[in-house]
Amino acid sequence: MLQRDYFLRIIQEFMAALARFLEKKEAEDKHDESLRELYRQYVGSYDVLRNLSFDELLDYARNEWKEDERMQRLEMVAELLYAEGSYKQAPLRQMLLEKAYQVFDYVDANGNLFSIGRRQKMTAIRKELRVEN
Repeated sequence: MLQRDYFLRIIQEFMAALARFLEKKEAEDKHDESLRELYRQYVGSYDVLRNLSFDELLDYARNEWKEDERMQRLEMVAELLYAEGSYKQAPLRQMLLEKAYQVFDYVDANGNLFSIGRRQKMTAIRKELRVEN
């Protein structure tokens, strides 16, 4: 019970840190450093997680994260991919948003929590990807 409460607090801290990150108006290189730090603090190595394919990310999640934390951590990764996709240029932007969508979709289909915010982000990503194509 204490471990679950602790993890819920980590999720809340993550969402607050991500909101602060998104509000900052910084140069792209400073934004990248802030993003790397969010990955490191909450989910793992930026260089590893960001560059894994969707299937590799699922394998990583199965091997590295506890089952009761896996969906939330995957959603954190999706949020980070979505955040980075919001300020990068094509074609990297498209790749990040596609991967974020896949992870959001996986969490939506396999998780046990419904999220209107997740669904809204998925809709926004679909619209964005249609415009870019």
